[in-house]
Parts: sequence; structure tokens; C-alpha cells
Amino acid sequence: MTIEILSKDNFPAVEDLRKQYNIYRALDIKTKENLEAVEFINTDGVFRGFGKNTKKAFKNAKKVLQSFYNQKSA
Repeated sequence: MTIEILSKDNFPAVEDLRKQYNIYRALDIKTKENLEAVEFINTDGVFRGFGKNTKKAFKNAKKVLQSFYNQKSA
């Protein structure tokens, strides 16, 4: 398993989410199998998304993050 910190240099879409949701850490976790996970960490918790590549995992983690804040505001 390898863990990499996502930054605006290697994944530009992270910067918009950092500003909008106050994310202080974004991680890309790769396993030996065909599974990757992206984690967003902020003061409200850890939000994870899984997929076969980083782009799909990022999209799923972003969806989880947005649904949490939509439920919280409702």
C-alpha cells in the first residue's frame, strides 16, 4: 500500500475543494489490487471515496463530502 499527499501540483482539482470545505489534508491511497482511495480530512471528519483510479476515487470522495454538507445545512 502506498500513500501520497494530493496537492495542486499533481492534482489541480484539490485546490478548489481545499478552499471551499477547509480541507487540510488530501490523501491518495493505492493498494496492490485494482483499488484506490482518496481521503479528504478536515475539522468535521474524514471523507473517503473509492475507485479503480485516482480520478474516480476523487469524484466519489467529493460526492461524499458534498452530501455531508448538504445534509448538515438542511
